[in-house]
Amino acid sequence: MNQKSRWHEFTLSLAIAAGIFCACYCVLAMANNYYVARYNLDIYTQDLQGWDACRQTEPGYYKANAEVVSSCLKNLDSARENFWLNLSTSQLAGLFVLAGSGGAAGGYLSTWAVVWFGSSVIGMFIRSFRLCIHGNNGGQSENCQCPSQGEQQGSARFID
Repeated sequence: MNQKSRWHEFTLSLAIAAGIFCACYCVLAMANNYYVARYNLDIYTQDLQGWDACRQTEPGYYKANAEVVSSCLKNLDSARENFWLNLSTSQLAGLFVLAGSGGAAGGYLSTWAVVWFGSSVIGMFIRSFRLCIHGNNGGQSENCQCPSQGEQQGSARFID
């Protein structure tokens, strides 16, 4: 097997691994947002239930902390209006599939883009390095259109 096909297989494997990683990351990031919203709703609901129990057992304490109770109600309303909690199960599953496939495609394509860009930059570096070592002519014939090293910077040599 030649070196180019080995490099191609390695890059393909790396791109597939990056695609899988990006898909998992996107799905887990969305799941985290959903579960944080669900957790906040549960916490604020339990907090409100505690204040309701306090209202029934000790009305004086409840009235003294009316600002805290109103803050709890505002937090509960904002938790109920969360984007993630207003989605149906099928919409949520669709977003997970979309994020997974988008993350996989993005990871795969970005790996190929980085490899292409990196190999282009390395190739240009090697070519310019060889040019510096071997001079402007680089062993080419006299019909080279490059200005010779003895000529001035601004002049150009044209060949008929």
